[in-house]
Amino acid sequence: MDHAGGISMMDFYLLRHGKTKYNEKGLLLGKTDVPLLSREDPDLLKWIDRLVAISWVAMFHSGMKRSEETLREIYRRLDEKKKDIPIYVDERLQEMNFGEWELKSYDWLYQNQREDFLNWLHSPYDYAPPQGETLAQMEKRVISFFEEWASKELIGSILLVTHGGLIRLLWSIIHQTSFYEKKVEIGSLFCLNWQKRNMEEILE
Repeated sequence: MDHAGGISMMDFYLLRHGKTKYNEKGLLLGKTDVPLLSREDPDLLKWIDRLVAISWVAMFHSGMKRSEETLREIYRRLDEKKKDIPIYVDERLQEMNFGEWELKSYDWLYQNQREDFLNWLHSPYDYAPPQGETLAQMEKRVISFFEEWASKELIGSILLVTHGGLIRLLWSIIHQTSFYEKKVEIGSLFCLNWQKRNMEEILE
């Protein structure tokens, strides 16, 4: 990314956490706090050399075990001289709150709560899962995080270990596409310049 704009141009690297047992089953996973299946996940470790080489000013995770364990595994591999990088927890980086649909599959929802499920699929900004949040509510908390940190006069980059839905939401905002258009795999890495409204997926 181009830093020609000076110290106000902060790059955020967004990494989707490693695999959990519920990701493998294709279930909606939001507030359930489960650990990684393995900290030696090749989908994460493939980025280590690249991440170690970046000049970080801060690192964040969402407070969920799957994001914290992913970040700690990266942090553990940093050079000793980089071990003073501050790590923060910010719940604004959490996955969508799926409410009563937590740990349900799309197939189950289609068979058992078809009308509400289809309303949510077609208009996620307006409809929420029972006791959950709309995409509009999620967007509000996510934008508040980026507006806050992008305004700080920092030189370097910030690593965010977060969740698939949040990355998809940001992609849809930046690229003005449907929330469902971008597929975000486990261990995917993206670079976002919030001020320039520029977001790219980093490929191997």
